[in-house]
Amino acid sequence: MTTVTLAQVAERAGVSTATVSMVLRNRGRISQATRERVLRALDESGYVYNQTAANLRNRSSNQVGLLLHDITNPFYSEMTAGLSHEMERHDLLLFLANSEESGERQQRFVDSLMRNNACGMVLCAARDTPQAFFDGLKRRNIPVILTVRTFGDADFDYVGTDNFFGTQLATAHLLKLGHRHIAFIGGSHNSGTRAQRIGGFTSKLIEHGLSPKPEWIVASQASQSDGARVAEALLTAYPEITAAVCYQDIVALGVMQALRKMGRTPGQDFALVGFDDITEAALVQPALTTVSVAAKEIGRKAGELLYSRIQGNDEPPKRIILPPALVIRGSCGFHQASGAE
Repeated sequence: MTTVTLAQVAERAGVSTATVSMVLRNRGRISQATRERVLRALDESGYVYNQTAANLRNRSSNQVGLLLHDITNPFYSEMTAGLSHEMERHDLLLFLANSEESGERQQRFVDSLMRNNACGMVLCAARDTPQAFFDGLKRRNIPVILTVRTFGDADFDYVGTDNFFGTQLATAHLLKLGHRHIAFIGGSHNSGTRAQRIGGFTSKLIEHGLSPKPEWIVASQASQSDGARVAEALLTAYPEITAAVCYQDIVALGVMQALRKMGRTPGQDFALVGFDDITEAALVQPALTTVSVAAKEIGRKAGELLYSRIQGNDEPPKRIILPPALVIRGSCGFHQASGAE
């Protein structure tokens, strides 16, 4: 098969090769009539732009990497959508990878991005990622934005939410409704984000004269099935619990399943608050009261910041914390006034 050259396209369109190149890269001040003539010549000749060759020439590319630790979580789907829309605005191509909490998989993805001259990446790092990994990223001198998960010694830009304040909002709402037997369900034992959310939960209980019960704070995997399993065990052992703050909406949806199985009704004899405000939270019955952390906005802000770094912004690392908001729906409808313990 004969390869069509840039010069042949230029000759067909009656313009210079530089003009064809600018049209391909959507750069330069070119009249609409000339642009359309070049595009028509490209289409008629069957020319295919070799992005890989261009990357090698420029020692950079239009590729941006997004590395998540759990792409099955609906929160990250929404965050990805926000980031993707922002990248499209700047003609950047987004590549997604899932580490599944594996440091080895995470490193392989980063190495692959570097081999392909990626111009930047957004990273929600795997749990227990060592400092050496971040040191390696610094040496490679590629723009990196951390999201959602914080790492104390990682000197990078960060975009996330206020986890401590978010669970304070959730817990205060349950206390205002009269609940005094409140559990915390979800998250992994060694999660820093979970520790922040438990901190907000327990601080609000203490503020109201209640002693947090460690046995009412239980971990679970980020799934409906495990949320249901953990909730059933907890509420069987402690049936006096009348409300729960959940680490994630996806866990809260599982808790709803467990409640119904046990003959209890969310929004009537049990109050439930989630965290994330995923799309499904508004669709279940009763609709889930939750802490909204604007997942799409986190993605958009991360993309906005990454693009500024790609363009040469060399200011000190920024820390963008988007404030959470409580979205009140039907899952906390029941008013349980049992008095303080």
